[in-house]
Amino acid sequence: MTHRLRENGYAIWSTLMQARVAAYHVRRKDLLEYGVSPEQAGILERLYHSKDKTMTPTRIAELYFRQPNTITAILRNMEKKGLVELTKNLERKNMIRVSITEKGMQLRETISTNLTETRKIFDVLSDEELDQLENMLLRIRDKSIIQTSSSKFNATRRLDQIHESDGQII
Repeated sequence: MTHRLRENGYAIWSTLMQARVAAYHVRRKDLLEYGVSPEQAGILERLYHSKDKTMTPTRIAELYFRQPNTITAILRNMEKKGLVELTKNLERKNMIRVSITEKGMQLRETISTNLTETRKIFDVLSDEELDQLENMLLRIRDKSIIQTSSSKFNATRRLDQIHESDGQII
């Protein structure tokens, strides 16, 4: 017998989108007092856990499934706040390196210990359920990457890049 959601995926799709938007608003509210958006907080976290605390805007865009110009705008705002530094690579003039500043590291530390409302979202789940949820969401994400990639090679390469950083963010 086919599961009802396989026949009409709208119900689960709708629930997934509602959960995403609702959780995003809780996180945004948690971050308001620090003057950063959820995207900016996520970028600080990624930079903090990256090798040498630096990345390229292209790499950040890949990890967040966003267009590079969107990430560039976010990074410029973060640079104005003193959270990141954007520097041109002297060897490759068209490449920019993004590094987290001391102010960015301090803010990241403060944020990571004070997101009480965001953490409360997951209080309704046991540790085992949280592990299961994470596993299921990763599988859905990976399947979506495969389905949206132009070739199997691109999908495999993109998944490898994404999986490389999966364990770095808590």
